[in-house]
Amino acid sequence: MNKIEYGTNVILIDEERGKRHMTKLREGLRFTTQYGFIEHDEIVKILDGGIITASKGVRYRVLKPTYIDYIMNIKRRAQIIYPKDTAAMLMEGDVYPGLNVLEAGVGQGALSIAILRALGGKGTLTSYELREDFAGDAARFIAEFYGEAPNHDIQVRNIYESIDGEYDRVLLDLPEPWQVVPHLEKGLRQGGLLVCYLPTILQVKSCVDALREAGYYDEISSFELIKRPWKVDGRSVRPEMWTFNHSAFLITCRKVEKMLPKVKPEKAETPEELEETYEMPEEE
Repeated sequence: MNKIEYGTNVILIDEERGKRHMTKLREGLRFTTQYGFIEHDEIVKILDGGIITASKGVRYRVLKPTYIDYIMNIKRRAQIIYPKDTAAMLMEGDVYPGLNVLEAGVGQGALSIAILRALGGKGTLTSYELREDFAGDAARFIAEFYGEAPNHDIQVRNIYESIDGEYDRVLLDLPEPWQVVPHLEKGLRQGGLLVCYLPTILQVKSCVDALREAGYYDEISSFELIKRPWKVDGRSVRPEMWTFNHSAFLITCRKVEKMLPKVKPEKAETPEELEETYEMPEEE
């Protein structure tokens, strides 16, 4: 699986600055850089992780792109969910093979790819996207990195209006997910998990309020993730001067049987009352 082929993307990293470039290999084309050029026909002759030299003598490491490489290097018109949040959404949403998953707000398709990989070809992914152009872009990007996905259905529709079917997991990347909550009464199975991705805390407040008011969600949790890189270089071991700071808030919860109002427990008998009603057994 480490062979480089035409029609696939590769990552090229130059030895001078360590800059990463992603390019799709085509027969007869060349990759051009400030350090000269590299023929695509030469790149396909080496293996994943190999080295190739540009025309001006600078060497490049050639790698097959990982999910993070691909997502962070694609040209996009829609904002993506960053990998640190995508990983948490899959784990908190407990996405595994065999589930029927619904997502809404497809955007560029970054989360869709991650869900499809987690499903492993078993189960289904249904994606609702309001904008037809975003749906088309997402379908192309998913096919380019993931390949054919017969278990994936992208629908151009507004989830605020309705949901068809019943799902094990629902993942939302929408401005107003609280508008979806009424549809989840039938659209999300009891015991199923909901995960929402929201940029601002005011959106989080509105969504959590709607979930609690609905009465059939428990274990509601809201959080954000911060990634802090470290520099480890000889005797220099310290945090980097920058971090992957706030990108969004995540809300997770589980759908349960609709909870009824709390019942006040009956007053327990006091020790004195127990003594008054207790009768000594007769001796035989």
